[in-house]
Amino acid sequence: MKVLHIINTLSAGGAELHLLTLCRHLKRHRVETVVACLREQIKGSRSLVSDFQQQGIRVVNLRADRMFDPRCLFKLIRLVGEEKPDIVHTHLPRADFAGAMTTFFRGEVLWVCTIHAIYSASWSGKWFLPLFDVFWRRANTIIAISKAVKTWLVEERRIPSQKIRVVHYGIEPDRFNIATVGGGETYSVNGSPLIGSIGRLERGKGYDILIEAMPAVHKRAPDALLLIAGHDPWGYSKSLQAASSRLGLDGTVRLVGFQNNIPAFLHALDVFVFASRSEGFGQAVIEAMAAGKPVVASKIPPLTEIVVDGESGLLVEVDNPGAFARAISSLLLDPEEARRLGKQGQQRVYEHFTAEKMSAETFSLYRELIS
Repeated sequence: MKVLHIINTLSAGGAELHLLTLCRHLKRHRVETVVACLREQIKGSRSLVSDFQQQGIRVVNLRADRMFDPRCLFKLIRLVGEEKPDIVHTHLPRADFAGAMTTFFRGEVLWVCTIHAIYSASWSGKWFLPLFDVFWRRANTIIAISKAVKTWLVEERRIPSQKIRVVHYGIEPDRFNIATVGGGETYSVNGSPLIGSIGRLERGKGYDILIEAMPAVHKRAPDALLLIAGHDPWGYSKSLQAASSRLGLDGTVRLVGFQNNIPAFLHALDVFVFASRSEGFGQAVIEAMAAGKPVVASKIPPLTEIVVDGESGLLVEVDNPGAFARAISSLLLDPEEARRLGKQGQQRVYEHFTAEKMSAETFSLYRELIS
């Protein structure tokens, strides 16, 4: 079986890292994979091309100059003709557009489309959603990365439910179970409790809520520091720094930038916090849980599919700095409860969110399509 994956870029991000893990584990099912990216990298992030190549996965850079580059489309149509894949599998909207056009000209190829997010009113490409509805309906199968994404596709985009299969993201939890040598210690300051979050710097991730929560956290844990990690493609860090200064938090809120060593960052933390306003899944949450860290997250779908409130983490009202402050403070002041939640969260990842489970479900879907 041969599968051609198409994705917007190979900059290190949730969908791209997911694809790397998926391709690596599909090899165990004897699936030959080729990855085509419309362009390689986004400024401020790290290219994953060498990571794919080290796993024996061939990468083709189509070198698109802009969002919809007709030359890129012709290259992709030619690539499909040369590679003759059984399935074209696309990831993220621009790749979905390219995949839809390619399968229009190469109708003999099956098309699987993974929807990695709920594209809400805040999405920059929202005006194109009616067009994408048409494309997505043409796919042979859609993979939704959470039940929440499937619900959005069915109820708001009117995609037939029977066309959609839910396959949760999966990770290799052992990678996060033990801190990488030489990690963590560089983040600490005089043994201060560390609260951390990681993800692309943008308003939707709720970092402003975490900053607003810190004065209340300091009333109960005066030495606590907040670390915010992630690349900053749109300059949102300026707004976060301004908010920190306004609240007198200079020095206690640290923007630590893009992290190559995510396990080391996670193992440095006492509490992991995820205040996102909207998510397709929330891979950073399962990574923190795999690292055995107590998690405080927004009580929104699909985070409610990942965290069982009070058992494997704490879920709090979205956009509520006071609620986040209370949950964070309670874990900093009760290490035993924090360890309990961290241990049970780790167990939940091993049971439900592994790369083996994800790749097996995806391979099963491929086999059904081909047969």
